Amino acid sequence: MNLPKKKIFIVFVFIYFLVGAQNSIKSGISFDEKHEELNWKFHTWLIGEFKDKIFHNKPFDREFYDSEVKKFVGYGIGFQIISQPIQAILKNLLILNNDISNYGAKLLSKHFVIFTFFFISGIFFYLILRKLIDNEDFCIISTIIYLTYPYLFGQSMFSPKDIPFLSVWLMCTYLVFNLIDKLIRNDILNNKEVILISFCSAFLLSIRIAGLLIFIQYLLLLIFYTGVFEKKLSSFVKRFYLKFFIFSLFFLLFTFLLYPILWLDPFLIFETVNINTNHFNNVGTNTLGKIMYSHDLPSTYIPIWFSVKLPLIILIGFLIIPFCEKKIFNDKKKSIFFGSLLLTVLLIPLILIIKKVHLYDEIRQIMFLIPLIFILGLVSLYTISKKFFYSLGIITICFFIIENIRINPYQYVWFNLPSRSVDIIEKFELEYQGISGREVAKYISQLENQNNCILANPLHTVKPFLGNTKFDCFDVWQKIDTNYERPFLAVQHVRNLKKSLPYNCEKIHETNFKLIFYKKEIITSKLLECK
Repeated sequence: MNLPKKKIFIVFVFIYFLVGAQNSIKSGISFDEKHEELNWKFHTWLIGEFKDKIFHNKPFDREFYDSEVKKFVGYGIGFQIISQPIQAILKNLLILNNDISNYGAKLLSKHFVIFTFFFISGIFFYLILRKLIDNEDFCIISTIIYLTYPYLFGQSMFSPKDIPFLSVWLMCTYLVFNLIDKLIRNDILNNKEVILISFCSAFLLSIRIAGLLIFIQYLLLLIFYTGVFEKKLSSFVKRFYLKFFIFSLFFLLFTFLLYPILWLDPFLIFETVNINTNHFNNVGTNTLGKIMYSHDLPSTYIPIWFSVKLPLIILIGFLIIPFCEKKIFNDKKKSIFFGSLLLTVLLIPLILIIKKVHLYDEIRQIMFLIPLIFILGLVSLYTISKKFFYSLGIITICFFIIENIRINPYQYVWFNLPSRSVDIIEKFELEYQGISGREVAKYISQLENQNNCILANPLHTVKPFLGNTKFDCFDVWQKIDTNYERPFLAVQHVRNLKKSLPYNCEKIHETNFKLIFYKKEIITSKLLECK
C-alpha cells in the first residue's frame, strides 16, 4: 500500500477510536452489567477470605460462599483485573461531567475498557488476514468492514463478557497461528511464546468458561498441520512433548490464579462446565416469530440468528467457499489456517446443538465465532473476484458508517438487509439489553412533577441517570399489576415491551430508531404514566 493510503488508514483508525471511546461512555447501561459488578465484589470478598484464613487463621465463611457461588461460577477475574483500576480512575471524571450517580459512573467507565478490547481485536483481525492473503489493501478494507459492522460495534459499547471474550479468542488464534507459521518455516519454538499462549488461553477461560472450546480450534489446527505435511500426530506430540507440558502446566497455573472460586475446590471446574452448559435461566428468545426457550432450543436457532445478523457480504462470501476451496487449499499454509477456522465455525455450533446447550439473547454466547466467519467470508470473496470484493466492500463500509450514525445507540439491535424483507418487529428479539434506559431517564429528568415513584426492570438501566433529580422512589416493573400506590411512572423496556399496556396506564413518551430500507420504526422503550 502506498504512503497516502497508509496515512488515510491511520487517520481513520485514530478517529474511529476517539468516536468509539466517546460513544461507549455515552451509551446506556445494559442488563448484565450489574451482575458483572457483583461478580467482582464476590471475588474480592473471596480473595479477602482466603487472605484472612492464611495470614490471620480466620474461619472461612463457607455458608455465604455456598449461597453465592452458583451465581458467579463460570466467570473468573481476568478481564476485571484490567478493567477495575481503569474504572476507578474514569468514574470520577464521568461524575464531574455527567448527571450520573457514583454507581452508574463506575458501570459506564467499564465501557471504555470494553471498546478498547474490541479495538485491539481489530488489530489481531488484520494480522490474521495477513497470514491468509498477502495484500495490504484487502486486509485494511476487510478490517474496516469488521470494525464498522454495526452489530459488533454496538456490542462493543457495553457488553462486559461477550466482547472481551471475542477479542481474546482472536488474540489466541493469532498467537497459535504464529507458532504454526514457525513450524512451517522450521524455526525454533520459543518457550516464552508457548507460555504467552497458555496465559491468553487461561485469560479467555477466566472471562467465560466457554473458553474451553478454543481447544477444539487448537486441535483442528494441529490435525490440519500434521495432515498437510504428512506427519503423524502422535509423532508430533512426542517430538514436542516438553512444549505441551509447559503449555499445560502454565495454563493450569494461570487458570487457577484467575479463578478464585477454584481455590477452595479445584474440582469445581467440572461442575462449572455443567452449570454453564445447562444455564438455570429458561429465557425465551423471539426467533422468526417463535419464542424459543433456552432449555429446549430447536436445531434451527443458531442458523436462523446467524442468517439475520451476519452482513450480506459475509453471507455471500461464506456460501461461495465451495467454489474457491481449490484456490485456497492449493497453498499449504492457507489450507491449514483457513481449514481449521472453517471446521471450527462448523463444528462448535454443531456440538452446541447436539449437546442442547442453553443459549439465549440471539447469538450473544457464540458471538466469538463472528470474526472467524468474517475472515472466511472475506477471504473466499476476494479469492473468487478481487473486483467484486473491492466494489462490495466499499459499498458495505459506506452503508455501515451511515447506519451506525443513523441508529446510534442501538447498533447492537442491527439486522442485515435480507432480513428486512420480513417483519423484524414481530419476528425477532430486539432491544433486550435495556440501553434505552438512559434515553428514557433523560426525558424523565425534564418532567416538572418529580414526586412520583418510578417502576422499571432492571432498575440499574434507569436509576443511575436520575441522580440529580428529586426522584427518590424506585421499584420493580413486576409491581405494575398489583395494588401499587398510584400515580406512578413506569419504564416499559427490555422484554417488558412485548406486554400490552397495563391497566389505567398511558404512554407519554417512547424511544425508537429506524433501519435503512425498513419501513417500520423499532420501538426501544415506552414511558408510561399510571393513574
